[in-house]
Amino acid sequence: MILPNLKKFIENSGKVRLYIGVDLHATSKEALELLLREKIPSYIVYSPNDVTYHPKVYTFEGESRYYIIVGSSNLTTKGLYQNVEASLCVSNEYQSDEGRELLSDIYDYYNDFLNGQSTTCKELTQEILDILSNSKIVLPERTVREYNKKHIGEVTTAQLSDIEKLNETFTKLKRKTPKGQRKQRVRTEVFEAGEKDILVHTTSADISANSIWIETREMTGGSRNILDLSAKGKRDTVIKPGSVEFFGIDKSDHTQRLDISLVYNDKLYPDNTILWGSGNNNWRIQLKGEADDKSKLTDISNPKLGKYGGFQHKILVFEKTEVVNQYNLHIIDESELEGMIAQSDDWARGGNGNGRAYGYINPPGE
Repeated sequence: MILPNLKKFIENSGKVRLYIGVDLHATSKEALELLLREKIPSYIVYSPNDVTYHPKVYTFEGESRYYIIVGSSNLTTKGLYQNVEASLCVSNEYQSDEGRELLSDIYDYYNDFLNGQSTTCKELTQEILDILSNSKIVLPERTVREYNKKHIGEVTTAQLSDIEKLNETFTKLKRKTPKGQRKQRVRTEVFEAGEKDILVHTTSADISANSIWIETREMTGGSRNILDLSAKGKRDTVIKPGSVEFFGIDKSDHTQRLDISLVYNDKLYPDNTILWGSGNNNWRIQLKGEADDKSKLTDISNPKLGKYGGFQHKILVFEKTEVVNQYNLHIIDESELEGMIAQSDDWARGGNGNGRAYGYINPPGE
């Protein structure tokens, strides 16, 4: 019923990606065969235990505005046209701080298993469809109708070899045990997110003297472009200078602000601000610079569906240049952390020793 509109959208250079659950026999074999035949990029999310993939989230991204629909409606005839359902539609422009934060939160939440790293998510191919069909996870529509009338065992018994192949293809998700109420993270600074697809260079390289590297972890801000800096660090019970001091900031003066320029991929991005975030009680750097060609660091930092933002789970290296308050920026994968520690003259973790790791290539004052 929605196929004509999907095809028209794709013909007009639109991009579609579907992440489909196959639990509870809600997705039919014919539906997946149709997606294969029409070559609509689709992915199957499945865990071979009683962890059910159950979200109904639809995101639509245009040139300047986007829509997010979250509700109870499955992408089925009943869900879209027949049942009594409830959904919420959020529409906003990319310049909206709150709206960009919501879109980034959605992508961050699902990216853990939509980015190709989790074997609970597989691209829909004929081989995957055969595995799901043979193991009776995906049923023909006629069988689904029978399933609704008869006992589950009469229509869903699969061969043991097919079940084993299913379990070899999809791994199980861990059940999460509910704990106490989580503290809400306070984010006070959010910036406009760029729309361009931009290549993020991740390298492992020897960094020159007068540099600092900082582990990023998740980053904060709606565009995931805010990096926390430490006022102090600690390693082996020894207190160390914080990462903010590398930039010439007096950590005790919370009114101080400093704009620095960053050179990345042969482009100069000015106006990246280091300041004290009063809502978070820490120092931070806002990576928000814009180059002469209108490209922005937020073009790199914004998470995409299935991809982390370009600064997330990385190591950022700030390398001093001969120009005051101008630094070369390097992006290194977090897997290189031990190598960065090994080539550092000194390193620590922020706060009381459990924060982000950071290190100096020639510490300040040397």
